[in-house]
Amino acid sequence: MNAPAPPVTPATEGRKPLLLRPTFFGALRGIWLFTWKPQWTLRRLPLSVLLLIALPILVYLTTPSPQRWERGQTWLGNPRAVAETFASRMARFNVPLEDEQASRMVTIFQEEFGRAERGGLTPRTPEAGQTSVARQKETIGATYQQIQTRARDVLNEAQFGRFQTLVKLEVQRRQNLVREPLWGRTGPFYHWLIDLYFFVILPLQCVRVSGGLIRDELQADTLGFLVTRPLSRGRLLVLKYLTQTAWFQAVLLVETLLLFAVGQLRQIPALGTLLPLFLAAQFLAVLAWSALGVFLGQVSKKYMAVALVYGLIVEFGIGRIPTNINTLSLMRHLKTLLSHNDALQSIYDWTATGVPLAVGALCLATGLFLIMAALLFTYREYHHTAEMQK
Repeated sequence: MNAPAPPVTPATEGRKPLLLRPTFFGALRGIWLFTWKPQWTLRRLPLSVLLLIALPILVYLTTPSPQRWERGQTWLGNPRAVAETFASRMARFNVPLEDEQASRMVTIFQEEFGRAERGGLTPRTPEAGQTSVARQKETIGATYQQIQTRARDVLNEAQFGRFQTLVKLEVQRRQNLVREPLWGRTGPFYHWLIDLYFFVILPLQCVRVSGGLIRDELQADTLGFLVTRPLSRGRLLVLKYLTQTAWFQAVLLVETLLLFAVGQLRQIPALGTLLPLFLAAQFLAVLAWSALGVFLGQVSKKYMAVALVYGLIVEFGIGRIPTNINTLSLMRHLKTLLSHNDALQSIYDWTATGVPLAVGALCLATGLFLIMAALLFTYREYHHTAEMQK
C-alpha cells in the first residue's frame, strides 16, 4: 500500500520538491564537521591543551635567558683565574711573579678578555650560536697575542720567555676545544624546534593520525555507511585526507606559534625571518607526511611499525648518501628549504640550492602517495573479521 502524499499547504504550494544530491564539496563539508567538532568536547579539550603546551614549556625551561647564560658562561674563561694559573705555572719554572706583576697581569687579562667579549664573538651575545669556528679560533689567537704584547712591559726577560711558551700552549689548547657547530645559548631551542619537533614529532604524528583514517572506520564497522554512491572509495579517501590534514595544519600552526613565542621570550635572534620560512616548510611537510601515512595505512595494519622501518631505510639511510639517490628522502628536500635561513645554515650546514626541485619533489611525493593509497583502497577487498583483530 502506497503512503499518502503529504498535504499541500499555502507554505509549500508552488515549491519544487527538495532533492538531496551529494556533491564532492558537500561531502567535504560534512567530513570536516565530523573532524574538528569532536576535538572541542569538554572531555578532550584539557588533554589537547596539555599536549599543545608541553613542548613549549620544555623549550622555555631548557633554553637559558641571556642573563642566566652570562652568569654561567665565560667564553675565554675567568680572567682572574686564568691569570693566576699562568702565575702558578711560572712559579713552578722558577720564574715567579712579584705581587705587583701578578696584579698587573690580572688587569691585562681582564681588559683583553672583556674587549674580546664586547667584540661579539662570545656565547654571551645572541648570535653566538652562529659564530664560525674559524672566527673563534682567530679571536682566541688575537686576544692572547694582545695579552702577550702588553705583558712585555710587565715581565722581565726570563719571565717573558717562559710566558711566551705558556701562551702558545694555551692558545693551542683553547683552539682545539672549539667544535662545529657552536650551539651556544641558542642550542637547546634549535634542538627542540628542528631536531625533535620538525624531524621526529611532526612526521610521526602525521603518520599516526593519517594512517588510521580508513583503518579506524574498518575497525568500527562504519565503512559501509560511508562508501555509498555517488561517493566512491577513492573520493572518500581524498576527502578524509583533506579534512584531517586541514585540521592538523591548524593545530600545528598554533604549536609553532607557541614555540616561536617561547623563543622570543628567551630572546633567540632572527626568529622573525625564520618564522615564514618554517611555516611554509611545515605546510609542505604535513601534506607529504600525511599522504605517506594514508598510504601506509592501506599497506598494513601496523603502519606505525612500517613507518619506522621506512624512516630508518629511506630518511636516515638513503637520505644521507651523498649521491642523487638521496632525492628519495623527504627530509633532504625539507632541509633544502630550511637552509635558506642564515641561522639554520650556519648551524647545520645544509645545502641551500635547488628550492624549485625540493618543492616539486614534496608535491610529487604527496600526489604519488595519495594516488597509490586511493588505488589500494578502491580495488582491495577488506574482511571485517580480520580488520577487527588489530
